Amino acid sequence: MREEKKIHPKKFYDQEAADYIHMYEKDYIPYPANAIRLDLVLKRLEELKTKTVLDAGCGTCGPMIRLLQNGLDCKGFDYSEEMVFHGKKELEKNGFDPNLIFVGDLEKGIKLENEKFDSVLALGVFPHIPDELKALNNMNKLLNENGKVFIEFRNDLFSTFTFNVYTVEFYLKRVLDFESIPKNLKNKVSNFFKEVCKTTNQDTPKYFTKFNNPLTISKDLFKPAGFKIDDMSFYHYHALPPIFETIEPKIFKELSLKMENPHDWRGYLMASAFVIEASKIE
Repeated sequence: MREEKKIHPKKFYDQEAADYIHMYEKDYIPYPANAIRLDLVLKRLEELKTKTVLDAGCGTCGPMIRLLQNGLDCKGFDYSEEMVFHGKKELEKNGFDPNLIFVGDLEKGIKLENEKFDSVLALGVFPHIPDELKALNNMNKLLNENGKVFIEFRNDLFSTFTFNVYTVEFYLKRVLDFESIPKNLKNKVSNFFKEVCKTTNQDTPKYFTKFNNPLTISKDLFKPAGFKIDDMSFYHYHALPPIFETIEPKIFKELSLKMENPHDWRGYLMASAFVIEASKIE
């Protein structure tokens, strides 16, 4: 967690609930990252001939409505009461049973009587979960034999490309052995990175957000929870460092959209997020 004071993510999402569904629209003005992510997941669910889905952190049901419209049997839950309130409205507006969703916390565990699923989704959930292993173990319990999870993570390696406060923190805290550097050199090293990166607090989230390294996530998280990673899809590309989004927003968006390719190696550095598809190992 970042060192500055944060609000709880639940409070943030409660505040955002009324307009959250618009983030899944393909013409979403800031950047249609959620729509791109959803298309990636829907394509795979269709290819896998998935029949039953549980959407963990369903929000206001943008993904669920698409899943239901595609003929899948789908339920969902969210720990934000406001999200669930507005999600029920969206389901009803689109002709679906509002009782398909309920309030629940993935990290604390979900109890569904004699019900398991082919796939469990967690899109936009894990970046706000302190105990990721506990949450992933809880997802494992909700899956049928050979079931799959689709989970979104924020890309820690993207920090190498942002050239901002995240880059400084990435190198000083996770790449360099900063504590072993002699005292008289520490300030010079720190100032070097701050000067090179022209650090500001731009885009620093005001709530708890976790970042994961795509190179180590299998060993660190999925294997201990009994999963095998089948695929990794990068999305929300940044054709240039994020500062250029404020300088030339239209060009920045156009160039970035052209880059969207889930398996481009540059995604390790230039995409801010990725989706893991993983299978339950019996």
